[in-house]
Amino acid sequence: MSTIHTIALSAPHTPGVYIFRIGKTPVYVGKAADIRKRLGSYFRKNVSAKTRHMIGGATSLDWIETPSEIDALIKEAELIKAHLPKFNVLMRDDKNYFYVAVTRETFPRIFLTHQFQRDRIGRVKIKEDRGVDFIGPFTSGPAIKEGLALLRRAFPYCTCMQLHKRPCLNSQIGRCMGFCCHKSNFSTKGGSAFGGQKEYQENIRNIVAILTGKKKKLLLELKRAMQTAAKKQDFEHAALFRNQMASVENIFEHRPLTHQRPSRQRHMPHWQKIERVIKSLLNTTSPISRVEGYDISNISGAEATGSMVVFVNGAPEKSKYRKFRVKTVDQPNDVAMHAEVMRRRLTHLKDWGTPDLFLIDGGKPQLNAIISVLRPGHPTVHLAALAKREEELFIEGKDIPQRLDSLPTHVKLFFQHARDESHRFAKKYHHTLREMAYRNNA
Repeated sequence: MSTIHTIALSAPHTPGVYIFRIGKTPVYVGKAADIRKRLGSYFRKNVSAKTRHMIGGATSLDWIETPSEIDALIKEAELIKAHLPKFNVLMRDDKNYFYVAVTRETFPRIFLTHQFQRDRIGRVKIKEDRGVDFIGPFTSGPAIKEGLALLRRAFPYCTCMQLHKRPCLNSQIGRCMGFCCHKSNFSTKGGSAFGGQKEYQENIRNIVAILTGKKKKLLLELKRAMQTAAKKQDFEHAALFRNQMASVENIFEHRPLTHQRPSRQRHMPHWQKIERVIKSLLNTTSPISRVEGYDISNISGAEATGSMVVFVNGAPEKSKYRKFRVKTVDQPNDVAMHAEVMRRRLTHLKDWGTPDLFLIDGGKPQLNAIISVLRPGHPTVHLAALAKREEELFIEGKDIPQRLDSLPTHVKLFFQHARDESHRFAKKYHHTLREMAYRNNA
């Protein structure tokens, strides 16, 4: 057994990066979710000739443990860029590295690219581009894509290639700030007319800081910004900074890069764990078993519909779903439509049962509308509203909304599942009514 193999057997079962060296010079840098297990793969019989050549020539091996696999991904990129190890190029088998490209625009866009070239001895060099900055290289495309997707929830940014008249889909689900790619927010000279430019650019700076290994510095800056905003009684921005801190910490907290997201259609696991968090959010000790989700679907007020979906212990009970055709509101007024649906729902408490939590699709206006309908006749039922744009949960009695990204993953997925299911059910009925109206008018 070689000295390098012996050293590998003493590696920890933790995420991190490992470095093969010749003398003091790094010749290969890799990342792993489990350093010892990954190093063990280099000493199997079926490894490639390039791998055997590298192992045979290496004179030392060391590693750096990291808190999570995402930290390892970023540390690997940092070390490869700093040292340009020759085997990181030779062992790619002609596959390109990935770089995160950040455009130098008023509202910078972020995307992945293989943009690179090699110098005379085969080492990777990034192509110069005056309009784009590159971060990397990253060895795993799926891993950095997942990392960017997680960061985008905390710091929304634009990926649209062209300006457009209507809000993009990403802005509707809270992944983009919306104004950054909207034609009406730009002057004829190409400048922004929207006041959120500074906030958008701050999001980009925060993402760049994380991807370049400055996570701790960023968290400290966010904490200071939160404290400053709180002292000025600017509670909205204080909550924003608090939620961003929680999101960043949640992303990096021992998170594995599995590249597989839980299906929202499956039975939600461990309802007791989810219930415990929901009870804490609602500040109650009462059981939370039945949750009802509500949404409104309409186009300019026409053929408006409301939906009621039911979850019991985290699982959908489709036999208990109900749909409403809005009768008293003929204008595009989502708040008034929610109020009508809730008034009609409350007349069926005896035959449909009483939920532990009403979950309304919307923000503060929808929440206040339902409070006026629900109280004081039904004081024991809990109430919350989930806003799509920022993925924020507005809870009755709390001034500051709760960002979903700051919650444990299984709790966040439950709320999103309930919200998405109510949206699907309302939209399905709305389409049915539109088709009926079209046939009747044909």
